[in-house]
Amino acid sequence: MIKIHRSLFFLTFIAPVIWGFSLFIDIISFRGIEITEYYQFITLIFLLPMLAYGATTSLFGFLLTLKKNGDPLLKTKRIPIGELDLQSIASIPVAVVMPVYEENEISIFSRIKVISESADQIHKLPKLDYFILSDTRTPEKWIKEEAAYTELCGSKNNYHNFHYRRRKSNLNGKSGNIADFCRRWGKKYKYMLILDADSLVSGELILQLIANMENQPKAGIIQSSTKIFKSTTLFQKLTEFSSYLFSPFFLKGATFWQINSSGYWGHNAILRVKPFMEHCALPHLPEYGGLGGKILSHDTVEAALMRKAGYEVLCAYELEGSYEENPPNIIDVLKRDQRWCQGNLQHFWFLFGKKIPFINRIHILNGILSYLNSPIWMCYILLSLWNYLEDNKYLNYSMLPEEYEFFKSQIYDPLYIKLLYLSLVLLFLPRVLSFLSLPVIQILKKFPAFLLETLFSILIAPIYMIYHSIFVFSILFNKRITWGPQNRDADSGYSLSYIFSSFFGVTILGFASAYISYAHSTMLFVLTMPIWMGWILSIPLVVFTGKEQKWLNKFLDPSFWKPNTALIHKLEKELISHKNSYLEGRELFFALIHPIFRSTHKQLQGNKKYQSQLPKSTEENLKILLEEGPKALEKKSILKILSNRELLDSFYWKFWTSRKENWANEWKTIWEEINPSFFPSISNNKKND
Repeated sequence: MIKIHRSLFFLTFIAPVIWGFSLFIDIISFRGIEITEYYQFITLIFLLPMLAYGATTSLFGFLLTLKKNGDPLLKTKRIPIGELDLQSIASIPVAVVMPVYEENEISIFSRIKVISESADQIHKLPKLDYFILSDTRTPEKWIKEEAAYTELCGSKNNYHNFHYRRRKSNLNGKSGNIADFCRRWGKKYKYMLILDADSLVSGELILQLIANMENQPKAGIIQSSTKIFKSTTLFQKLTEFSSYLFSPFFLKGATFWQINSSGYWGHNAILRVKPFMEHCALPHLPEYGGLGGKILSHDTVEAALMRKAGYEVLCAYELEGSYEENPPNIIDVLKRDQRWCQGNLQHFWFLFGKKIPFINRIHILNGILSYLNSPIWMCYILLSLWNYLEDNKYLNYSMLPEEYEFFKSQIYDPLYIKLLYLSLVLLFLPRVLSFLSLPVIQILKKFPAFLLETLFSILIAPIYMIYHSIFVFSILFNKRITWGPQNRDADSGYSLSYIFSSFFGVTILGFASAYISYAHSTMLFVLTMPIWMGWILSIPLVVFTGKEQKWLNKFLDPSFWKPNTALIHKLEKELISHKNSYLEGRELFFALIHPIFRSTHKQLQGNKKYQSQLPKSTEENLKILLEEGPKALEKKSILKILSNRELLDSFYWKFWTSRKENWANEWKTIWEEINPSFFPSISNNKKND
């Protein structure tokens, strides 16, 4: 049955590829094959299969949607409550793990609280342990995370099942953080649910993922189907619309042939801890510029290693209750794509790795080509235009005017148009099938949104092509990318001057392309319009879609797809009610000086043996911190003091036994601002005052 599925998929996939190649061979057969036509054929070797893969995947997803019982080989399905062994499930140790880096602390802990409360409503779920694993490097944000953590534990009256740890060294980023968790606590748990800082999952989904893991003992990873939520800007709304409309078909179609080798994207997924620890450790790549060093994108590699070890990677696309956010604007998506681009190109080293399963090699290649295709598309377009013009020049010189006009209009141009039509059909088939799968009444209601999203996709594609090409070439020329924090705040937009400077070059390219194509022929002008129009409109497109457009909300309303509104509204309510303003601008004061808060902060630091005498440089730093304030020290020195119990005690003693006139102005200002009831009576300082 598995072979039948894969054979059907392959035959459907290969048919348009062969037809496209035959059309291209007919086009280049009118004169001897030139070097530019040879290169154009090479680009087509990459592009046609990618187009055919997307169309075939969506086609099979559409057919599975029409099929009453769905995919017979699907291993992960919603299990009715009555069929669950709830007593067995309740005894399973499960960790919910959220690695974070420079994120909004209110958002992080509000999500954990909502997830835990949703899980608590499922009475037969095991008592989950929640781990917030921080790689935050900013001292003030770190202290805010600790404050939010203690507030969460206090509100839940539970310090046993909620855990917060900040690594002193953020080696290897997120993957290193997960590896650190596995070394310290992994052996205690059978499963771990990996979340991102923008993730939200329901208790029902957690129960179903655990139950499916129990039913599939060879499953190493089960990936849930995530939906976009918490959309504010028009860009987010359009992405949310496409997520609900198109994504299910791709997941169904991909799972149809991948079966037990599905994709894994690093979050909103459950993992079997033991094989993950034993087989999924990531190697350090050879030092080769942007393609070497530490692996930035770990998920595809971990899935390949899990399959290599004999475990299955499954996709639970039928399960609801898995959500994530999307960047608020085009600029933030491009910044994220720049990091993902390097991470995916690094996977080249695993493409020919020993014993990597064939389907996982396809995953790796697909990830590489998702960014490499941008410069390939650019080369294909330029070569197509060049070869078309050269062919016309050759045919014009070789024939009489009447013969040339007949040959060009009746034989030559139709071949190019057929190849163009084939490409357009493969490109737009996924969205058309997804839209036609809706009920008739919803087709009418969602048609304006469908047109708007399609128009936006057409205009944004050439912009992505330019910037992805720049990313690829910069990486290939050994420019490394640092994995910075992701902006998720819709209110933190970019100034018009920044947008203008970022997209000015693309705009000029658009005007130049329009002029050159129009100067040559009207046909060329029309055919290239979707490309140069996107470049010309790049600046207004970024500005317009990066803001909330309330008048379009009724067209882009996702309520038809029935997201878990209760869970989402609960998070929104929690975000509004969660306040932590007393710390703003006073984080270091509370962590170093406030008796109760400092004590809590100290307890969260690792145990260190006390030295008989502090180094002279450290003593000097403590004195500077007291008398000149934290701004007089480097961030590295502040972090060292904040993470060391002995230094915390030393500064605390130094502060509370010193005279007020010796304090830095920052300490004096905060002392005057805060409520005196925060502090116990200290007679020594009262006298000094």
